[in-house]
Amino acid sequence: MKKITTILCLAISAITFAQEDTDDQPVNLNEINNKKHEFRIDVLEGLIVPALDVSYEYVLSKYSGVGASVNVNLNNDDDIDFNQNFAFTGFYRQYFFNKKDYGARGFFAEGLLQYASGDSDAIFDIIADGQVTSRSTDTWNKFGVGVSIGQKWVSRNGFVLELSLGGGRYLGGDDDNSPEGFARGGISFGYRL
Repeated sequence: MKKITTILCLAISAITFAQEDTDDQPVNLNEINNKKHEFRIDVLEGLIVPALDVSYEYVLSKYSGVGASVNVNLNNDDDIDFNQNFAFTGFYRQYFFNKKDYGARGFFAEGLLQYASGDSDAIFDIIADGQVTSRSTDTWNKFGVGVSIGQKWVSRNGFVLELSLGGGRYLGGDDDNSPEGFARGGISFGYRL
C-alpha cells in the first residue's frame, strides 16, 4: 500500500510541475495578428426562433472587418404574419476604442445589406351559408439596408464572444404581404483561425 501511495504522489507531483503557466508566457503578437478568418454561430437565434444563423468575418485590420451571415429558419409557425425563411447579410464593421496590439475586437458599428425571402399569410373571410375563413400564402423577396452595434471579445487562443443589436428597413414597394423592416443581433460564439 505504501508503494502505491508513493507512486501516486510522485505521479501527481510530476504532472503538476510539468504543466506550464500560460499566463506567464509572452504573447506572440505575430501569431495572433495572422488569425484573419472568424466563424460564429448565434446561439440566441437558435434558442428563441429557432433558426440557424452562421457568420463569417475576414479581419482586414485591427480596426475593420468584412463578412457575411446566413440565416435559415427552422420553424414553420403558421401564427406569424410574416415568416422569414432565409436571409443573406453582407456587412462591414469598424471597431472603436481598441487599445490592444491585436484587433478586430471591442466595440463596433456595422453597416449591412440584406436579402431575405419568406411567406406571408393573407386571410380572407368568405360568407356563404355561414362564416368560413380562407387562408392563402404569398411569398416575398426583399433587399434591405441596416446598421447594428455590438461588443466582441476575443481570447488569446481565438475563442470569440459577441453581443450585437440592430436592424434595418427593406427597400422597394410597401405592401401588406411583406415586412417593412428586420431585426439583427444576438449572442454569438465562435473561433478565429
